Amino acid sequence: MEQNFEANFFTLLALLDVGSRLEIDAVCTKVSIPAHQVIYEQGHPSASVYIIASGTVEAITHSPDGKQTRSLGFMSRGDFFGDLGVLTNHPRLAMIRACEETQVLQIEKMAFLRLLDKIPKMGAFFTRNLARRLYQTSTEAHRTIYSLDLSGNLEHFDLLIIFQAITSMGRSGELHLNNSSHDLIGSFFFREGRAEHARFVHLEGVEAVWQGFVESATEGSFTFRVMAEPTVPFNPEHLIQIESTDLLMQGVSRRDTYQAIPENLRKMEGKLGRKTESLQWNNAETNALAERIWELIGKRPQPMISLWRRLNYSALTFLETVDELIKTGQAELLSEAPTEP
Repeated sequence: MEQNFEANFFTLLALLDVGSRLEIDAVCTKVSIPAHQVIYEQGHPSASVYIIASGTVEAITHSPDGKQTRSLGFMSRGDFFGDLGVLTNHPRLAMIRACEETQVLQIEKMAFLRLLDKIPKMGAFFTRNLARRLYQTSTEAHRTIYSLDLSGNLEHFDLLIIFQAITSMGRSGELHLNNSSHDLIGSFFFREGRAEHARFVHLEGVEAVWQGFVESATEGSFTFRVMAEPTVPFNPEHLIQIESTDLLMQGVSRRDTYQAIPENLRKMEGKLGRKTESLQWNNAETNALAERIWELIGKRPQPMISLWRRLNYSALTFLETVDELIKTGQAELLSEAPTEP
Protein backbone atom coordinates (compact mmCIF):
# COMPACT_ATOMS: atom_id res chain seq x y z
CA MET A 1 0.00 0.00 0.00
CA GLU A 2 1.29 3.47 -0.88
CA GLN A 3 2.41 5.44 2.18
CA ASN A 4 0.74 8.86 2.49
CA PHE A 5 2.75 11.56 4.30
CA GLU A 6 1.33 14.80 5.60
CA ALA A 7 3.33 17.96 4.94
CA ASN A 8 4.63 18.08 8.53
CA PHE A 9 8.11 16.97 9.52
CA PHE A 10 7.06 15.85 12.99
CA THR A 11 4.39 13.61 11.48
CA LEU A 12 7.20 11.93 9.54
CA LEU A 13 9.27 11.44 12.71
CA ALA A 14 6.37 9.64 14.40
CA LEU A 15 6.35 7.10 11.54
CA LEU A 16 10.07 6.30 11.74
CA ASP A 17 11.80 3.63 13.83
CA VAL A 18 13.93 4.63 16.81
CA GLY A 19 17.20 4.15 14.96
CA SER A 20 16.19 6.51 12.14
CA ARG A 21 15.00 9.15 14.60
CA LEU A 22 18.34 8.98 16.41
CA GLU A 23 20.22 9.42 13.13
CA ILE A 24 18.17 12.51 12.29
CA ASP A 25 18.57 13.93 15.79
CA ALA A 26 22.35 13.49 15.57
CA VAL A 27 22.66 15.90 12.62
CA CYS A 28 20.06 18.48 13.74
CA THR A 29 21.30 21.71 15.31
CA LYS A 30 18.70 23.62 17.31
CA VAL A 31 18.94 27.36 16.56
CA SER A 32 17.04 30.21 18.24
CA ILE A 33 16.04 33.03 15.90
CA PRO A 34 14.98 36.40 17.41
CA ALA A 35 11.81 38.06 16.11
CA HIS A 36 12.26 39.89 12.76
CA GLN A 37 15.72 38.40 12.14
CA VAL A 38 16.47 37.21 8.60
CA ILE A 39 17.44 33.53 8.50
CA TYR A 40 18.77 33.75 4.98
CA GLU A 41 18.58 36.18 2.07
CA GLN A 42 17.32 35.66 -1.46
CA GLY A 43 20.21 34.68 -3.73
CA HIS A 44 22.41 33.26 -0.97
CA PRO A 45 23.96 29.78 -1.41
CA SER A 46 21.74 26.89 -0.29
CA ALA A 47 23.77 25.35 2.54
CA SER A 48 21.15 23.96 4.93
CA VAL A 49 17.58 22.73 5.37
CA TYR A 50 15.47 24.09 8.23
CA ILE A 51 12.53 22.61 10.15
CA ILE A 52 10.43 24.89 12.37
CA ALA A 53 10.14 23.59 15.95
CA SER A 54 8.23 26.63 17.24
CA GLY A 55 7.30 30.12 16.06
CA THR A 56 6.45 31.49 12.62
CA VAL A 57 8.50 32.59 9.61
CA GLU A 58 7.58 34.45 6.42
CA ALA A 59 8.97 33.84 2.93
CA ILE A 60 9.50 37.09 0.98
CA THR A 61 10.72 37.51 -2.59
CA HIS A 62 12.35 40.65 -4.01
CA SER A 63 11.99 41.98 -7.55
CA PRO A 64 15.17 41.94 -9.71
CA ASP A 65 15.70 45.68 -9.10
CA GLY A 66 15.18 45.24 -5.36
CA LYS A 67 12.47 47.92 -5.23
CA GLN A 68 9.46 45.64 -4.69
CA THR A 69 8.79 42.75 -2.33
CA ARG A 70 6.10 40.10 -2.23
CA SER A 71 5.09 37.81 0.61
CA LEU A 72 4.94 34.17 -0.46
CA GLY A 73 3.34 32.94 2.76
CA PHE A 74 3.95 31.95 6.36
CA MET A 75 5.24 28.73 7.93
CA SER A 76 4.99 27.38 11.46
CA ARG A 77 5.75 24.25 13.52
CA GLY A 78 6.43 21.19 11.40
CA ASP A 79 6.92 23.18 8.19
CA PHE A 80 10.34 23.15 6.53
CA PHE A 81 12.21 25.36 4.09
CA GLY A 82 15.50 25.48 2.21
CA ASP A 83 15.12 21.96 0.78
CA LEU A 84 14.45 23.13 -2.80
CA GLY A 85 17.77 24.98 -3.05
CA VAL A 86 19.66 22.09 -1.45
CA LEU A 87 18.07 19.45 -3.71
CA THR A 88 18.59 21.47 -6.91
CA ASN A 89 21.92 23.05 -5.88
CA HIS A 90 20.52 26.50 -6.74
CA PRO A 91 20.66 29.76 -4.69
CA ARG A 92 17.84 30.71 -2.35
CA LEU A 93 14.71 31.79 -4.22
CA ALA A 94 13.37 33.93 -1.37
CA MET A 95 14.31 35.61 1.88
CA ILE A 96 13.12 33.88 5.07
CA ARG A 97 12.45 36.06 8.11
CA ALA A 98 11.23 35.16 11.60
CA CYS A 99 7.90 36.83 12.47
CA GLU A 100 8.38 36.10 16.17
CA GLU A 101 10.93 34.34 18.36
CA THR A 102 11.42 31.06 16.51
CA GLN A 103 13.22 27.76 17.09
CA VAL A 104 14.47 25.85 14.05
CA LEU A 105 16.27 22.56 13.49
CA GLN A 106 19.09 23.11 11.02
CA ILE A 107 20.51 20.24 8.93
CA GLU A 108 23.63 20.90 6.86
CA LYS A 109 23.41 20.11 3.13
CA MET A 110 25.58 16.99 2.95
CA ALA A 111 24.10 15.50 6.13
CA PHE A 112 20.60 16.10 4.73
CA LEU A 113 21.42 14.40 1.42
CA ARG A 114 22.92 11.40 3.25
CA LEU A 115 19.75 11.05 5.32
CA LEU A 116 17.58 11.01 2.19
CA ASP A 117 19.66 8.12 0.82
CA LYS A 118 19.78 6.22 4.09
CA ILE A 119 16.15 6.62 5.27
CA PRO A 120 13.70 5.78 2.43
CA LYS A 121 10.65 7.21 4.21
CA MET A 122 12.44 10.52 4.67
CA GLY A 123 13.42 10.59 1.00
CA ALA A 124 9.82 9.88 -0.02
CA PHE A 125 8.54 12.56 2.38
CA PHE A 126 10.65 15.37 0.91
CA THR A 127 10.21 14.19 -2.68
CA ARG A 128 6.42 14.13 -2.44
CA ASN A 129 6.19 17.43 -0.64
CA LEU A 130 8.53 19.03 -3.17
CA ALA A 131 6.28 17.74 -5.96
CA ARG A 132 3.19 19.03 -4.14
CA ARG A 133 4.67 22.54 -3.78
CA LEU A 134 5.80 22.63 -7.40
CA TYR A 135 2.28 21.64 -8.46
CA GLN A 136 0.78 24.41 -6.30
CA THR A 137 3.23 26.92 -7.79
CA SER A 138 2.32 25.86 -11.33
CA THR A 139 -1.39 26.03 -10.55
CA GLU A 140 -1.06 29.49 -9.02
CA ALA A 141 0.95 30.74 -12.01
CA HIS A 142 -1.76 29.46 -14.36
CA ARG A 143 -4.49 31.07 -12.28
CA THR A 144 -2.63 34.38 -12.07
CA ILE A 145 -2.59 34.64 -15.87
CA TYR A 146 -6.38 34.81 -15.79
CA SER A 147 -6.68 36.77 -12.53
CA LEU A 148 -6.21 40.34 -11.45
CA ASP A 149 -3.78 41.22 -8.69
CA LEU A 150 -3.53 44.71 -7.23
CA SER A 151 -0.59 46.52 -5.71
CA GLY A 152 0.32 50.09 -4.98
CA ASN A 153 1.68 52.73 -2.66
CA LEU A 154 -0.27 53.67 0.47
CA GLU A 155 0.68 57.29 -0.18
CA HIS A 156 -1.85 57.32 -3.03
CA PHE A 157 -4.58 54.98 -1.70
CA ASP A 158 -6.19 54.65 1.71
CA LEU A 159 -7.61 51.35 2.96
CA LEU A 160 -11.22 52.35 2.34
CA ILE A 161 -10.54 52.93 -1.37
CA ILE A 162 -8.62 49.62 -1.59
CA PHE A 163 -11.55 47.79 0.03
CA GLN A 164 -13.94 49.36 -2.47
CA ALA A 165 -11.80 48.18 -5.39
CA ILE A 166 -11.57 44.61 -4.09
CA THR A 167 -15.30 44.51 -3.32
CA SER A 168 -16.13 45.65 -6.86
CA MET A 169 -13.89 42.90 -8.28
CA GLY A 170 -15.85 40.26 -6.37
CA ARG A 171 -12.76 38.05 -6.11
CA SER A 172 -11.39 35.88 -3.32
CA GLY A 173 -7.91 36.78 -2.17
CA GLU A 174 -5.61 38.21 0.45
CA LEU A 175 -4.65 41.83 0.97
CA HIS A 176 -1.35 42.61 2.69
CA LEU A 177 -0.25 45.99 4.02
CA ASN A 178 3.47 46.57 4.58
CA ASN A 179 5.12 49.57 6.20
CA SER A 180 8.11 51.41 4.72
CA SER A 181 10.45 48.82 6.29
CA HIS A 182 8.54 46.07 4.46
CA ASP A 183 7.16 44.66 7.73
CA LEU A 184 3.69 43.15 7.46
CA ILE A 185 1.29 45.35 9.47
CA GLY A 186 -2.07 44.18 8.13
CA SER A 187 -3.63 41.16 6.45
CA PHE A 188 -7.22 40.92 5.17
CA PHE A 189 -8.89 37.97 3.44
CA PHE A 190 -11.81 38.47 1.06
CA ARG A 191 -14.15 35.75 -0.15
CA GLU A 192 -15.87 36.72 -3.40
CA GLY A 193 -15.34 40.40 -2.61
CA ARG A 194 -16.58 40.21 0.97
CA ALA A 195 -14.16 40.82 3.86
CA GLU A 196 -14.06 37.64 5.93
CA HIS A 197 -10.97 37.92 8.14
CA ALA A 198 -8.77 40.80 9.19
CA ARG A 199 -5.67 41.53 11.21
CA PHE A 200 -4.22 45.04 11.58
CA VAL A 201 -1.54 46.06 14.09
CA HIS A 202 -2.59 44.19 17.27
CA LEU A 203 -6.27 43.86 16.32
CA GLU A 204 -8.32 41.06 14.75
CA GLY A 205 -11.74 40.87 13.13
CA VAL A 206 -13.98 43.81 12.30
CA GLU A 207 -12.20 46.06 14.83
CA ALA A 208 -9.04 45.61 12.75
CA VAL A 209 -10.99 46.86 9.71
CA TRP A 210 -12.27 49.90 11.59
CA GLN A 211 -8.72 50.71 12.73
CA GLY A 212 -7.41 50.42 9.19
CA PHE A 213 -10.10 52.78 7.94
CA VAL A 214 -9.43 55.52 10.51
CA GLU A 215 -5.64 55.24 10.60
CA SER A 216 -4.18 57.14 7.66
CA ALA A 217 -1.04 55.27 6.56
CA THR A 218 0.96 57.38 4.09
CA GLU A 219 4.06 55.19 3.94
CA GLY A 220 4.35 51.62 2.76
CA SER A 221 2.63 49.48 0.17
CA PHE A 222 -0.29 47.13 -0.36
CA THR A 223 -0.65 43.94 -2.39
CA PHE A 224 -3.81 41.98 -3.18
CA ARG A 225 -3.34 38.47 -4.52
CA VAL A 226 -6.15 36.31 -5.84
CA MET A 227 -6.32 32.99 -3.96
CA ALA A 228 -8.91 30.54 -2.68
CA GLU A 229 -7.86 30.41 0.99
CA PRO A 230 -5.82 32.71 3.28
CA THR A 231 -2.11 32.08 3.80
CA VAL A 232 -2.14 33.87 7.15
CA PRO A 233 -3.85 31.96 9.99
CA PHE A 234 -6.93 33.73 11.41
CA ASN A 235 -8.92 33.13 14.57
CA PRO A 236 -12.40 31.85 13.59
CA GLU A 237 -13.85 33.66 16.62
CA HIS A 238 -13.20 36.96 14.80
CA LEU A 239 -14.99 36.09 11.55
CA ILE A 240 -16.44 39.28 10.03
CA GLN A 241 -20.22 39.06 9.67
CA ILE A 242 -20.97 42.47 8.08
CA GLU A 243 -21.92 42.66 4.41
CA SER A 244 -19.59 44.61 2.12
CA THR A 245 -21.89 47.60 1.50
CA ASP A 246 -22.60 48.05 5.21
CA LEU A 247 -18.92 47.65 6.03
CA LEU A 248 -17.92 50.42 3.64
CA MET A 249 -20.72 52.76 4.72
CA GLN A 250 -19.91 52.27 8.39
CA GLY A 251 -16.24 52.78 7.55
CA VAL A 252 -16.91 56.24 6.10
CA SER A 253 -19.01 57.18 9.12
CA ARG A 254 -16.44 55.91 11.61
CA ARG A 255 -13.61 57.76 9.91
CA ASP A 256 -15.54 61.04 10.22
CA THR A 257 -16.42 60.30 13.83
CA TYR A 258 -12.79 59.57 14.66
CA GLN A 259 -11.66 62.93 13.29
CA ALA A 260 -14.18 64.65 15.59
CA ILE A 261 -12.64 63.14 18.73
CA PRO A 262 -10.54 65.69 20.69
CA GLU A 263 -6.94 65.69 19.53
CA ASN A 264 -5.55 65.12 23.01
CA LEU A 265 -7.48 61.86 23.19
CA ARG A 266 -6.49 60.77 19.66
CA LYS A 267 -2.82 61.18 20.61
CA MET A 268 -3.41 58.77 23.54
CA GLU A 269 -1.06 60.74 25.76
CA GLY A 270 -1.16 60.54 29.54
CA LYS A 271 -2.64 57.94 31.86
CA LEU A 272 -6.23 56.94 32.57
CA GLY A 273 -7.22 56.50 36.21
CA ARG A 274 -10.37 55.91 38.25
CA LYS A 275 -12.28 58.69 40.00
CA THR A 276 -15.09 56.59 41.48
CA GLU A 277 -15.15 53.28 43.35
CA SER A 278 -17.60 51.49 41.04
CA LEU A 279 -18.49 51.55 37.35
CA GLN A 280 -21.90 52.67 36.13
CA TRP A 281 -22.45 51.84 32.45
CA ASN A 282 -25.64 51.75 30.40
CA ASN A 283 -24.38 51.12 26.85
CA ALA A 284 -24.83 47.41 26.10
CA GLU A 285 -22.65 47.53 22.96
CA THR A 286 -19.57 48.76 24.84
CA ASN A 287 -20.31 47.30 28.26
CA ALA A 288 -17.68 44.56 27.96
CA LEU A 289 -15.06 47.09 26.87
CA ALA A 290 -15.90 49.54 29.67
CA GLU A 291 -15.69 46.76 32.26
CA ARG A 292 -12.32 45.59 30.91
CA ILE A 293 -10.89 49.13 30.96
CA TRP A 294 -12.22 49.58 34.49
CA GLU A 295 -10.52 46.36 35.54
CA LEU A 296 -7.18 47.32 33.99
CA ILE A 297 -7.05 50.72 35.73
CA GLY A 298 -8.20 49.27 39.05
CA LYS A 299 -4.87 49.26 40.88
CA ARG A 300 -3.24 52.30 39.32
CA PRO A 301 -3.61 54.67 36.34
CA GLN A 302 -2.45 53.12 33.06
CA PRO A 303 -0.81 54.79 30.03
CA MET A 304 -3.44 55.24 27.34
CA ILE A 305 -1.43 53.72 24.50
CA SER A 306 -0.45 50.58 26.42
CA LEU A 307 -4.04 50.25 27.68
CA TRP A 308 -5.38 50.28 24.10
CA ARG A 309 -2.81 47.73 22.93
CA ARG A 310 -4.13 45.24 25.47
CA LEU A 311 -7.62 45.38 23.95
CA ASN A 312 -9.08 44.05 20.70
CA TYR A 313 -10.95 47.27 19.93
CA SER A 314 -10.22 49.95 17.36
CA ALA A 315 -8.91 53.30 18.55
CA LEU A 316 -12.31 54.84 17.79
CA THR A 317 -14.28 52.36 19.91
CA PHE A 318 -11.70 52.60 22.70
CA LEU A 319 -11.53 56.40 22.72
CA GLU A 320 -15.32 56.85 22.59
CA THR A 321 -15.58 54.65 25.68
CA VAL A 322 -12.76 56.48 27.46
CA ASP A 323 -14.34 59.83 26.57
CA GLU A 324 -17.65 58.72 28.09
CA LEU A 325 -15.88 57.52 31.27
CA ILE A 326 -14.27 60.94 31.60
CA LYS A 327 -17.45 62.91 30.81
CA THR A 328 -19.45 60.95 33.41
CA GLY A 329 -16.80 61.67 36.04
CA GLN A 330 -15.86 58.03 36.55
CA ALA A 331 -12.32 58.34 35.17
CA GLU A 332 -9.76 61.05 34.54
CA LEU A 333 -6.89 61.59 32.12
CA LEU A 334 -3.68 62.34 33.98
CA SER A 335 -0.73 64.08 32.34
CA GLU A 336 2.60 62.30 32.28
CA ALA A 337 5.00 63.75 34.84
CA PRO A 338 7.77 65.73 33.11
CA THR A 339 11.17 64.03 33.04
CA GLU A 340 13.70 65.51 35.43
CA PRO A 341 16.71 67.11 33.65
